[in-house]
Amino acid sequence: MMKCDMTKKTTMGGMLLLLLYLDLPLAFAIGTLQQELPADVDTSKWECGYCVVDTGYSGEVEAGAGYVSDDSYKFGEYNGLQDQGGFLIGNATARYRDEHAGFLDMRLRDLGLDTRSVEISGGRQGRYQLFLDYDEIPHNITDSAMTPYLGSGGDTLTLPSNWVRAGSTTGMTQLAPSLNNIDLDTTRKRLGVGAAFIPAGKWETAINVRHETRDGQKRTAGSFYFNSAQLVEPVDYTTDEVEAYVTYTTRKWQSRLSYYGSFFNNRDRSLYWENAYNPPVAGADAGERALPPDNTFHQFLLSSGYQLSDRTRVSGDVAIGRMEQNEDLLAATTNPNISVTLPEKSADARVDTLTANLKVDSVVTDRLRLNASWRYNDRDNKTPSRLFEWVTTDASLATPRRNLPYSFTDNTAKLGGIYQANNTTRVSAGYEYENKHRTNQEVDDTTENSYWGKINVRARENFDFSVKVEHADRDSSGYHPVAETDPAENPLMRKYYLADRSRDTANLHAEISPDERISMGLGMDLSQDDYAHSQVGLTGSREIDMNADVSVLLTEKTTLHTFAGRQRIRSSQAGSQAYAGPDWFANNDDTVNSFGIGVKHQLIKDKIDVGADYVLSRSTGKIDIKTGAPAEEFPDLQADLDTLKLYADYRLKENLSLHAAYWYEQYDSRDWSLDGVDPATIPYVLSFGEDSPDYDVHAVMMSVRYRF
Repeated sequence: MMKCDMTKKTTMGGMLLLLLYLDLPLAFAIGTLQQELPADVDTSKWECGYCVVDTGYSGEVEAGAGYVSDDSYKFGEYNGLQDQGGFLIGNATARYRDEHAGFLDMRLRDLGLDTRSVEISGGRQGRYQLFLDYDEIPHNITDSAMTPYLGSGGDTLTLPSNWVRAGSTTGMTQLAPSLNNIDLDTTRKRLGVGAAFIPAGKWETAINVRHETRDGQKRTAGSFYFNSAQLVEPVDYTTDEVEAYVTYTTRKWQSRLSYYGSFFNNRDRSLYWENAYNPPVAGADAGERALPPDNTFHQFLLSSGYQLSDRTRVSGDVAIGRMEQNEDLLAATTNPNISVTLPEKSADARVDTLTANLKVDSVVTDRLRLNASWRYNDRDNKTPSRLFEWVTTDASLATPRRNLPYSFTDNTAKLGGIYQANNTTRVSAGYEYENKHRTNQEVDDTTENSYWGKINVRARENFDFSVKVEHADRDSSGYHPVAETDPAENPLMRKYYLADRSRDTANLHAEISPDERISMGLGMDLSQDDYAHSQVGLTGSREIDMNADVSVLLTEKTTLHTFAGRQRIRSSQAGSQAYAGPDWFANNDDTVNSFGIGVKHQLIKDKIDVGADYVLSRSTGKIDIKTGAPAEEFPDLQADLDTLKLYADYRLKENLSLHAAYWYEQYDSRDWSLDGVDPATIPYVLSFGEDSPDYDVHAVMMSVRYRF
């Protein structure tokens, strides 16, 4: 195959690729190009290296089996390997191309597991494309929960017929014999189809549709006065999404108009459960709570970009949307002795959104580049505000409460620049301004100003160093508790996302290659937040994250890589039991240390490759409480993880190989909120009695891989 001589420039230098993209005959394309060339240019030996297309089929198929030594929801939390026993391995990729720009791509992954996925797309380049994708996403939460309730997974939870109610869990004589184990887990299944068409050279249109179901059960809780119980909430959701767009593209101008719609449906309207305790008042025998309601979201978006000159581009977009929820409200109580009339049948909830972005990017000189942007985000909650009679946990009438439609408007402006000082040094800096206006919140307005600078130095090809520092100040318009909040909030309380705050961050990163066989990376990220005006609430936080990695080519057959990291997050807060000034203080200190090492070796050239990877992680969480007396410490939270993976590839033929892998993982955690806490341990909390995750799992895998 002969290559194009790209040093021979003509006024029609891009015509050939354009004509090929439009799928015009090659002979016509070359003929048109030759007509534009001077007569003395010899094109007889010119050929285009991009014009030769590999046609036919290619791909890889993998099939095999594996075995997991033990059951563990934590080990298989997201990977589908939660059950002891065998499983199938099935993976495949396939690719097809023909001489007329027709194509087909297929990717199949984890067909033997609950994490399976399928991606198929095909069509004709420059004309149309069709696609289909499917995937499953499991989330295994816990398999050690216990409950006396019957009907888990449904919308009605009942107690055994011989249940004995009591004022606390210690008096529930039928609790222990009534306990049954439950698994808490959910599974998402998503199916998407779509098509894109290019009816003309400047136009493209597409439509994508996705259907998703989420099934399973998760944690929730319910209460009656001061008595509470952990409950199993059913998950039976369906979400349908539709996206359609049309684009128009020229050399200088690109535009897109799109629609997005989301339609959520929950087949379970509420969760009903019987009271396991002695009713605090007559009629408080059962409770009911609403589950996520059906809702819809519609959005139209128009985006456009224009190349003002060779050095300056402007782009922007505007999107308008509407969220609606009109589910019938539940009765205020299940207690037949309390009469309550709702002001309306439904919330008639509606939120309108408006988002706009504008950005300008300009290469002022060969060394200087400037950019500016503005973002407007408005959330207008038009849900009617009504006064509701309110019942405390199906036991008694309380002070009526009003729903408060929360709205905000956010304006953000950014300025930035990059200056190439010389061949080795690049300097950049920027400024950001953000103003956020809120309604029905403790703070009406917050304004934040941020300044940052960065220097990047690249010396030859073996050293790259960068440092970035940033300072930000957020000021509020004044803090005032919301009058409608009941019970009233402590006037000294400051919510962290509304409070005045000063933030400083620094990032240092370096990549060093002292030798062509050695590559090293170093990094450090620092962050500090100070809430100097917060008497009650979060008062400060600090974080440091350090990491290093090294890759070494030991021999022509052996490579080694290793990494280490340490992250420490500390925060302090002040609280008030007396609804006045701070009378207790807490310090949180979380530390995560990690280390990994791996080696890959070519045992027999072009025949056998082996490798090993080992990773460990040690994390600790400390909570210290000070109340004026000697400091009280909670037991440390701890999680230790060790992972070892061994693998080998044996090539039987050029396109046929055997793959073997061994995976060992050990996890040990300690959580004082779970360890030793049985369903009856806390007198006024009927808990699940879960255990801290702890496992020791081995997995082996064998498979055959075939390339075609």
